[in-house]
Amino acid sequence: MPKLCLCFVFNHQYEKNIPKLKEIFGNRFTTIRFLSPFSKSKDEQIIPVFETSVHFQGYFAQAYHQLPQDCDYYVFCGDDLILNPKFDENNLVESIGCQDAAYIKYLNPVWEHSFAWHKFEDCNSFPPPNCVVPYFQFLPQRKDLVRRYDKFGIKYRNLGLHNFLGVHQRGLTYERVVKGLIFLMRNRLRRYINFPLIEGYSDLIIIPKPWLERFCYYCGVFAAMNLWVDAAVATSMVLACDKIVQEKDHALKGVELWGTNQSTPEKEYNLDFKKLLDDFPVQQLYLHPVKLSKWNIR
Repeated sequence: MPKLCLCFVFNHQYEKNIPKLKEIFGNRFTTIRFLSPFSKSKDEQIIPVFETSVHFQGYFAQAYHQLPQDCDYYVFCGDDLILNPKFDENNLVESIGCQDAAYIKYLNPVWEHSFAWHKFEDCNSFPPPNCVVPYFQFLPQRKDLVRRYDKFGIKYRNLGLHNFLGVHQRGLTYERVVKGLIFLMRNRLRRYINFPLIEGYSDLIIIPKPWLERFCYYCGVFAAMNLWVDAAVATSMVLACDKIVQEKDHALKGVELWGTNQSTPEKEYNLDFKKLLDDFPVQQLYLHPVKLSKWNIR
């Protein structure tokens, strides 16, 4: 049976939730760590990290040497992400089919997104001209990067008409046309991407031990370069891991609550956490976010 390390990632130092997380997950995972920014805690399970939440890939790089080295898989998840209660250290990896593989919800090439995507210019202009990190010493050359993407069936192409349509909710919209024209005029019709990136959903990832060190290394480089975390984590995974499983590869689906929808479970279950767990859908991998500070755990 593989040994797992469950690592909770805190965007902010809110360690009041740690006892609640221990109660919820303590009987399901033997090895648990908490990556908490600027922590002064003496709790041996808490690993202090020193980085901004928008670059929390730096947490992994800083925590690497303090993580237990005898585990087979490292599960990194947000402190406000609740795994389906049927999953524990004995069945999680097998249930999502990532034996000897990494896991992330999805991988999207940033060069496929629409001009109106919120990180389009930042990611497609990476690295910035004023970058002081000698990244060419630490990251693959562009040709090697593209070759690596090919291994995962991700084909690079220059920017073009497809960027008016985008990846999610494909179609031509007024906003995409306007943002596209602005981008093209500002960049003198530039279509070539110097350092193509991949983006993904970083609030639940799994990294097997053989690839952990290299993954953390790339995360550290991207943190130093102030790259947006979801591009940094996904690109680091592709560079470090030889096999990656995504949500599309199995029947389990994670559920994200955005905007006003975040309060829906609070109202539905009247902040009774036991009722939430008892009613957890069988094919739902997780629910995120769940603000534990509001819920009655006992």
